[in-house]
Amino acid sequence: MTHFTHRFPARLLAAGLCLCALFGGGRFAPLRGVAAENDSALSMLESRLLAAPLPERARQTLRTLTAKPHLAGTPEDYATAIYVRDELDKAGFQTELVEYEVYLPRPKSRRVEMTAPTKYRCALTEPTLPDDPDSASPLAVPTFAAWSPSGKVEAPVVYVNYGLPRDYEILDKLGVSVRGKIALARYGECYRGVKAQVAQERGAAGLLVYSDPKDDGYGQGKTYPDGPWRTDNCVQRGSYRAFTQSPGDPLTPGRPAKKGVERLNPKDAGLPTIPIQPLSYRDALPILESLRGPEAPQAWIGGLPIAYRIGGGETRVRLALDMDYRQRTIWNVIGTLPGSEFPDEWVLLGNHRDAWVYGAVDPSSGTTALLEVARAFGELLKEGWKPRRSIKLCSWDAEEYGLIGSTEWVEERLAELREKAVCYLNVDSAVSGDNFRAGAVPSLWKVTTSVLRDAPDSSGKRSLYDNWRAQDKSAAEARFGKLGSGSDYAPFLQLAGVACLDMASTGSYGVYHSTYDSFRWMEKFGDPDFTRHAAMARGWALLAFRLSESARVELNVLDYAREIERLAQELASECPALDAAPLLDAARDLTVAAEAFETEPDTKATLVARNRLRRQFEGFLLTPEGLPKRQDARHVVYAPGVFSGYGAEVFSGARYALARNDAEDTARAMAQVVAALKQAARALQGAQTEPAAP
Repeated sequence: MTHFTHRFPARLLAAGLCLCALFGGGRFAPLRGVAAENDSALSMLESRLLAAPLPERARQTLRTLTAKPHLAGTPEDYATAIYVRDELDKAGFQTELVEYEVYLPRPKSRRVEMTAPTKYRCALTEPTLPDDPDSASPLAVPTFAAWSPSGKVEAPVVYVNYGLPRDYEILDKLGVSVRGKIALARYGECYRGVKAQVAQERGAAGLLVYSDPKDDGYGQGKTYPDGPWRTDNCVQRGSYRAFTQSPGDPLTPGRPAKKGVERLNPKDAGLPTIPIQPLSYRDALPILESLRGPEAPQAWIGGLPIAYRIGGGETRVRLALDMDYRQRTIWNVIGTLPGSEFPDEWVLLGNHRDAWVYGAVDPSSGTTALLEVARAFGELLKEGWKPRRSIKLCSWDAEEYGLIGSTEWVEERLAELREKAVCYLNVDSAVSGDNFRAGAVPSLWKVTTSVLRDAPDSSGKRSLYDNWRAQDKSAAEARFGKLGSGSDYAPFLQLAGVACLDMASTGSYGVYHSTYDSFRWMEKFGDPDFTRHAAMARGWALLAFRLSESARVELNVLDYAREIERLAQELASECPALDAAPLLDAARDLTVAAEAFETEPDTKATLVARNRLRRQFEGFLLTPEGLPKRQDARHVVYAPGVFSGYGAEVFSGARYALARNDAEDTARAMAQVVAALKQAARALQGAQTEPAAP
């Protein structure tokens, strides 16, 4: 980080000197790596920032956020919005409550019963646990599949493993069809909406999805409340929208869902057309146990004490659902610290606030960390500090239904984001254990690594980077994950072309999307002393601080170009029949242009223009029309895989076309990548030839 100067009041210098003494001269003496080039005053500011997050305060915040279930669009959800807004106000942020009117379903009635060869009615409930008083709340939304239509069907059941295309190919070889039948799939391997989309395409009349104990129940360890894993009556709620559809409100694709805006007819919104219901493994067991027909392949066998079979038509289930679809109000909360020198350059931090029930991990641990970040910045504000760039803290609503709150805000502010956003730093389920991990676009790798080396983890004896590195000792360094989808960074990356990061502290977490994702679970298993929440807040705050304070926008385009070139070579190697020469040439030209750009020093005359190019580099990698046969993805390098949903797929447009043997779409996708890389290279080259700004 170069060309840095900062003005600060004398009282802040004194406070910083005290904090330097507090932290001492050991491993976490502030400022190493990139920040070492900054002056000592910044070291004092960082020390104060790192000391601010408090475990006991984080505990109190999480208890407040999880006091009641707060499904999107409910009065309890609104109460959490007001709480977050008020806490940001107290910390010194300028706040706004942003409303949208979006289309959301809730369950009215659900019935699943086996009618043959024996009778069994599924409970579809999560019973109260004496060890967890919160599990008794009448406000908890019943177990349901969001976006399932209302419907009634009675049909034979076919077990389809994880419900992926490869599983149906195996069924084809066995001579088994799901057409007109109810598919029974287990959670795992992909986003649940993929299971619904593939079952629907295969002609299934309905879909049941259960949690197998091999995946996140007793096959992994002790179950709740004795351990962190899913108990027999625990059900995973969730969204079943297809990832190939536009994110956000399904009736207003591409435009913010404000009152009076034109809306699609729901039948034209691409929502699922077959009834869907999630089950616990206790409810799934009698159905699975009754199946006959071919034995399931070895890879399909779960952890239940039965012989897994595909089904021969004798097991029948009646599925009856009545859903309540309507327009409902949701609330984003945006807190802003205006930049003192670069107010039109934004460093954004975000986390969603809505939960299927309590959401102690998902997402309330992230909201807790976000508020600790706000309070940490609030401590600096009290001493007279102001950020050089604007910092925005964003609390999103209705993420669980399909990234709705964040997508609507991005759609509303799209032009501003493309012009002003430096980056978007996302934390969703911040804490479920003590294993740190991060995913990011390559331009953020260097600055993030530097920050993680400086931020202590929950033990206080090593850095967050050391924690991360320890999880894979065979690697020379910690490896950033690739960004796909499944959290609120997706609209920033895929629609706005903003550099993004996502991070979490992970662990054994089997109560995902259930009533038992509660405060009690967190204090027993996720973070008993709440030091992990504080550690996440420290890393998040320090990264935002450095990105806001450096005169140079700390996005490294050369790191990005080199990674793209490596990925292009990897694609060419994996697909020898593919004509990859144009891609390889474009990737190499981009690396040459990026190397020249990063080698040239910033000057007072060129810094503004070069920073603007750094901010907008990510946007050059978008294709405006979207990837072939995709409405959810515009990024030509990183996009969610069609059949993974959450997981990232590199050059996804080309890979999806290749998997379908679609020569036309393959050519189109490759042309999109080459055009984007050439556009990025031309922009960087132009920075070398254009006259400096006056």
